[in-house]
Amino acid sequence: MREPGNVKRVESLGENWRMDDEWWRQPIVRRYVEVVLEGGGRVVLFEDLITGEWFVQT
Repeated sequence: MREPGNVKRVESLGENWRMDDEWWRQPIVRRYVEVVLEGGGRVVLFEDLITGEWFVQT
């Protein structure tokens, strides 16, 4: 995972799940992945399955 000035390796993957919502308006389709980073930190990442972009959940 890269943040400005900070690079951390993913040590392992945790849970993953998919969310489909707002199909009657503007669809939201995401794939979530919990990752364990080097040093033990945990972060949830998600991919927008419509655009293919990845984000860090804040």
